[in-house]
Amino acid sequence: MDIHKKAEWHYKILVLTSIAAIIILFLYQLKHINAFAASWDQVDYSLALERFDIMAMQPHFPGYPYFILGGMFIHQFIEDQTASLTVFNILFYFSATFPIYNLARGHVSKPFSFLITAMIYSSSYILLTVNQPMSEGAGLAALWWYFWSIDRAVRKNGRLADWLPLILFSVLLGIRLSYIPFGVGLIYLFWKKWNDKTYTRKQLYMRIVFAFLFQLIWIAGIIFSEGSIHGFVKLAFAFTSGHFNDWGNTAVSSDQSILDRVFTLMFNNLFWHGLSSLSIIIAIIMVLFLLYGLLHFKWSLKTFSLAYVMALSYFIWALLAQNVDKPRHIVPVVLFILFILFVAVLKKWTHPIAGVIFIILLFSNSVKSVQMIDEQANEMPASYQLAEYTKKMDKNSILYTWEETRVLEYLDSPIHHKKIMTYEIFLHDMSYYKNSQIFLTNKVIEGFSKQGIDLSGKIKKVKTFQSNPIYDPVYHEITLYEWFK
Repeated sequence: MDIHKKAEWHYKILVLTSIAAIIILFLYQLKHINAFAASWDQVDYSLALERFDIMAMQPHFPGYPYFILGGMFIHQFIEDQTASLTVFNILFYFSATFPIYNLARGHVSKPFSFLITAMIYSSSYILLTVNQPMSEGAGLAALWWYFWSIDRAVRKNGRLADWLPLILFSVLLGIRLSYIPFGVGLIYLFWKKWNDKTYTRKQLYMRIVFAFLFQLIWIAGIIFSEGSIHGFVKLAFAFTSGHFNDWGNTAVSSDQSILDRVFTLMFNNLFWHGLSSLSIIIAIIMVLFLLYGLLHFKWSLKTFSLAYVMALSYFIWALLAQNVDKPRHIVPVVLFILFILFVAVLKKWTHPIAGVIFIILLFSNSVKSVQMIDEQANEMPASYQLAEYTKKMDKNSILYTWEETRVLEYLDSPIHHKKIMTYEIFLHDMSYYKNSQIFLTNKVIEGFSKQGIDLSGKIKKVKTFQSNPIYDPVYHEITLYEWFK
């Protein structure tokens, strides 16, 4: 066998291995569907499939209409609401293999493009995010299509290709409004076309207007569902104020310093969770890729300028306006980093050892993904364990919680439960339950502690419920306490 036929045979194996990895993981996702609505947001989304009502937080503002519509469509074939949302995410993200492949194909050969697609698709923490009944999974899929449409529009000389990004940006924000920083991609496109003299001033203004009008499609639907513009604006201000000033754990509302937020975002969220999926083997390989990427940073910066601009814009947004306690918020940046690294390495690194490292990473990612998908679908979340335990409690008990109450309500907990935030209100409300056993969760007690309240000697630990923190970094451990009268 001559060297050319041998190389061709190796490339065929590479293509078949990549396709097989994608299909196996896709089928495994569909077989192990996560049907747990284990957090406040997940309950919001699930209830929206019964009745879409933003005022009742079904879901919460801004409504995520395209995500809910997708879930409603799947719900016609699957009875479980939460599972319907997860399946929609899985199917939509699987479709993103098309833009991923085509983006890679613009830089490397066909076999390497298949390999890059498989590498990105198999990334464990990304698949974990996709397999949750949250809008992130569908949002990541829409982001790939949107990114590809901009790249395609920049490459093409015609004036019609740039209409697709305007439509897809509307779909992106109609799924996840927090992806609004990716609007910088449209600015990049408009600047490129204007600089190349592809646009006249009139054509530029016309596309800006249409970009706005496409957004109005889903916004008008939300306004119609709320009955009036006044109701919509009122909801918008209430939600925005709460997110940035109260519960959103943004740079404004958090007690963390900006340096602490940067460290958490870069090392814990971006590297350890997003790129490494909490795996030492994957982390070591990613460090090698990152070091190699630094050697070719100038080349990659010029080649992937759009990816860098979009990633940096969202990173700043995640740092200042998102909850850094939830690593899933940084996943969009992970996508861009993986794409840049994999293309850069396969474009510049021709040594056979590169192929070996890629195969090791693909295998490690696939094994880790299978394990995490299975565990997430079958391990009962801590909030569900709490709900199950309430069935054993006296029916006259009262349980004070934070966000856990949303899940307890969704699961029809047999005991009375309330969300409580301040110690003074707790003391007043507790006076109505003199003949009842009174319980509190650890989040309530932590909240009281921040208010300067010492509960030593007033509470006793009853039970702790635990699940894997990677699936729910905030409520993976819930401790139940009883109040001494």
